[in-house]
Amino acid sequence: MAESNATQVILTDDGIKIIKAQNTADNAAGGVTNLNDPNLMSVIEKQTKASQYAGLTSQYNVILARAKDASISTTALTTAYTNLNTFMTTILMDTTKASDVNRDTYKGLIDAYNTALSNVQTALSNSFNTDIDNMQSSVSVASQAASSAAIVASQATTTGNNASQAASQAASAASKASADYKTLSTGVADGSFVHITTKTVIDNAVIGTAEIVDAAITDAKIGNIKADKITAGTIDFSKIEGTNIDASKITTGKLDTDRLNVGKLSAVSSDLGDVTAGSLKGVDIVAESFSTPNGSFTTDSNGAITAKNMTLTGGTLTSPTINASTINGSTINGTTFNAGDIISSTYNTSQFYPTTITPDGLVATTGFNSMDGLRTEMSAGSFVTKYRAVNSSSNQYEAYDGVFSGDELALNSGFTNGIDMGFQQSVSGNQLTGQVVLSPLNGIHLWGSTQSIHFSGLQMNGTGITFNSYGNIIADQASTWWRVTNFSGSNIANFGTDTAGSNVIQFNRELDIGNFQINTGHTFTSADKGAVHFAKGGGGAADIYAGAVNYTSLVKSSLLSVKKDVKKADTAYWAQLVNSIDLATYQYKTDDNTSHLRLSSIVDDVNVTKQWQLPDVFISRDENGKLNGVDDSVLLNATLATVQEQQKQIDQLNGHLLELEAKLNG
Repeated sequence: MAESNATQVILTDDGIKIIKAQNTADNAAGGVTNLNDPNLMSVIEKQTKASQYAGLTSQYNVILARAKDASISTTALTTAYTNLNTFMTTILMDTTKASDVNRDTYKGLIDAYNTALSNVQTALSNSFNTDIDNMQSSVSVASQAASSAAIVASQATTTGNNASQAASQAASAASKASADYKTLSTGVADGSFVHITTKTVIDNAVIGTAEIVDAAITDAKIGNIKADKITAGTIDFSKIEGTNIDASKITTGKLDTDRLNVGKLSAVSSDLGDVTAGSLKGVDIVAESFSTPNGSFTTDSNGAITAKNMTLTGGTLTSPTINASTINGSTINGTTFNAGDIISSTYNTSQFYPTTITPDGLVATTGFNSMDGLRTEMSAGSFVTKYRAVNSSSNQYEAYDGVFSGDELALNSGFTNGIDMGFQQSVSGNQLTGQVVLSPLNGIHLWGSTQSIHFSGLQMNGTGITFNSYGNIIADQASTWWRVTNFSGSNIANFGTDTAGSNVIQFNRELDIGNFQINTGHTFTSADKGAVHFAKGGGGAADIYAGAVNYTSLVKSSLLSVKKDVKKADTAYWAQLVNSIDLATYQYKTDDNTSHLRLSSIVDDVNVTKQWQLPDVFISRDENGKLNGVDDSVLLNATLATVQEQQKQIDQLNGHLLELEAKLNG
């Protein structure tokens, strides 16, 4: 029997390297299998999601606190976060191993959370805008309320002090009256004196003739004595001072006196003769003419007064004093002219006439009704109208003032503290709620939440534009455009204002925004020829989505200073991922027959069982987890890793080739 010799296998360094490379390839293939499985979340994706979810949780806590401070419901947001947190806690428990994941459930939880978060953020924004719009009005109302409260408190204090004093006096009087009554009610002994210190009422028939001492009634104690009680004796008229004597009872004789005081001169005589001295006061004088040595007044049948060489001066000329429909004369001088009678209204506490002219040149008209009081005042260089309400549910009464002076027209709206039927309070300061001022010096000034300028257009159906007191432009409900045109009518800018949002915003000239220029030649440039940067609001680069991108060079920030957890990459692993990608040629559905053929990997967002292999690490998703496309940044660097790995293999093959050549060349 032949002897069998043992076979010895010697592994060279190259053989060992080949085995290690195969093991590395097998491990990478296993990783690729996990990445390609849509029902698994890879280690790389887990680590990325863990960082993103930490940021989501921080944002949630901030929004939750702000919403509670603003009394905004967070029930839906809390429920959505709790459901998402339960799901993510299980998935991210171990970030060193791939885990099963239900992509549909994950997407549904993310969508529900983002919807609830958006609703709360919108409510917070609306609440903030409402607070800003009402801030100034709220401060004014608070100030007014505080002022009114102070006035009411002061009045209440005064009323309380007066009531306390009155109560004290009443108590004292009651106590004294009670003591006096007790003293009197006990009876008085005969022969004693009764001292009466307060007013006393004596019943009828208690004091008779016997109780009055003879000659006890003096002149001062006698009031009026009827003449029919005098039945005997002689009256000495030299000792009688009479106040009223009925002249009709004097039927004979003649009265000679220099102390005659009568109501009408006609009671004395129809022919007075000449009155050469003294004055007539407090009487009505009705005459057809007045004459003096220098001039005269005459009246006609209509009551018209004609003055000749005479002037009315001093005193007050009113219609009840001179009864005439027409006054003819060159000059009328007086202190105050009142037209008509004093206005008959319970609100006319200041006794206004319908029209009054004062010596200082003020002409005023006044009127009252059951709802308000109105007054217009005209003086040198000024015209003022005033409106005052007579009814109010509080101590603040609606009021308006219009003031026109040489350089300004001011319309004020506000209130007065208490009813102001004397028109003494001015609608200004903290009593002012709205104001419109038109001035050739300062233009148009609007103040107050209700003030605005409205342009109705050619129709009155709400198709215009309003400028409010902040200068904001507010479109009417049926408005469609707000335009800027040049002199010839060509559009410069169109702002769509329709509620449906169908009309766009158009700029028909180059638009310069700071350093950026957007022109009509399809070009976006920078004015200083510097770089253009796209960044997120909170910092960092922003994602840009576009069709074909034409560029001169492509630069990616790879600064070590902005990175963390930097480790050397396993190029063999990334090379295996790149080699597992399914490449395809295709055209977009919007391409026409002239479009060129396209080549790239495919993100399969259609089939549940993926027909096109693309490791998840190369897939881009938005913040909601929705597929966007291929992340070319990762793919480009993975391709670079593939090139490096292939270069290693080429170097190894070159080494083997040199060894073989050396052996062959012996």
